[in-house]
Amino acid sequence: MIADPNAALEAATGQTPLRAVVVGAGGMGRWWSRVIASSPMTELVGVADLVEGMPAESIAQSGVEDPSAVATGTDGVDLALEVGADILINPTVPVAHHPVTVKALHAGVPVLGEKPVTETLPEALSLMAHAELTGVPFMISQSRRFFPQVRELRRFVAAHGPTVLTSAFFSLYTEMEGYRRTQLHPLLRDMGIHAFDTARYIMDTDPVAVTARGAQPEWSVYTHDATVTATFEMSDGALFVYNGTWNARGLPTYWNSEWRIGAQHGTATWDGTGAPVLGTEDQEETRALNTALEEALSTSEPDQIDASIIEFVTSVREGRRPMCEVHDNILSFAMVEAAVASVDCGERVEIDALLEEARADAIAAEADPEARDILQGWSSVREAVEAW
Repeated sequence: MIADPNAALEAATGQTPLRAVVVGAGGMGRWWSRVIASSPMTELVGVADLVEGMPAESIAQSGVEDPSAVATGTDGVDLALEVGADILINPTVPVAHHPVTVKALHAGVPVLGEKPVTETLPEALSLMAHAELTGVPFMISQSRRFFPQVRELRRFVAAHGPTVLTSAFFSLYTEMEGYRRTQLHPLLRDMGIHAFDTARYIMDTDPVAVTARGAQPEWSVYTHDATVTATFEMSDGALFVYNGTWNARGLPTYWNSEWRIGAQHGTATWDGTGAPVLGTEDQEETRALNTALEEALSTSEPDQIDASIIEFVTSVREGRRPMCEVHDNILSFAMVEAAVASVDCGERVEIDALLEEARADAIAAEADPEARDILQGWSSVREAVEAW
């Protein structure tokens, strides 16, 4: 991850912006179009969507000086090749993530995709194989990692860990419209990935197994559970506990959840929006830590998807792997799918077993023989993730 987004922006001064095409002109696509248009690191040169008129609407609200200079189309990869784009931003619906990304990678166009990496775990492993096959960068925008508070929590754990018990509590009453009303496990699939990826990043450890339970109160508008608790066993022996609900009224948390991180030599809490609170058994050290934290957070800097594009563009220019590259993201996505499986079966689910089952499904479904060979050649999914 870039250590200082502001420094990265300064370093980009005078450099030619990377030409970007955004695929998808819905809510997230329009947000991305605004970010691409406003960033000094990028130039919006195209917007694609299957729905007639939506690309033009997205361009009109993006803030570009000359909307007529931005190309439109229905196929994002074809459009990127037509206009000579350097990068492709893919905030399409999850079902489109796999075909759009595969086509872009094989066309040699680096991809920055929205979460989730794709709709299913087998498809996610297929994308991992295609990234290895083509060698073209593919990053998933896990925007919570780019909050400076999250970076400071990771730094605190590195100095005062290892952790023993970390918890994230999310409670926000919401009655979302659209497909989430009938989606299987809507809270886990929409919100879980944020907390799970953040936990991996802060704790600097990976999941081994999970036990999860869902609840569906009679007043819920959702067909399936929008309340869940999940306890993850992590690779260093620590526990991560997630409690989330869209069903409880009053005293809402922020979208980033409320956090408590208990480590060997200190504890940190974060309300999800302000400055974390750090504590150790030494009062002088505690005062010094919180003073330093206040200073570190005193300067505003880009976060969320503004910081994601900085990380992606910087990595493309430097020829390095970006943070949240597909291999790094697989275990965060697997945490979601393992929690879903645990809710469904009512039992503890081991991550590696789930990954290997998904790999078998991915091999059976893979149409590209070279990508299939890569999937078959891994000694295990976890070892392939770690080796990359």
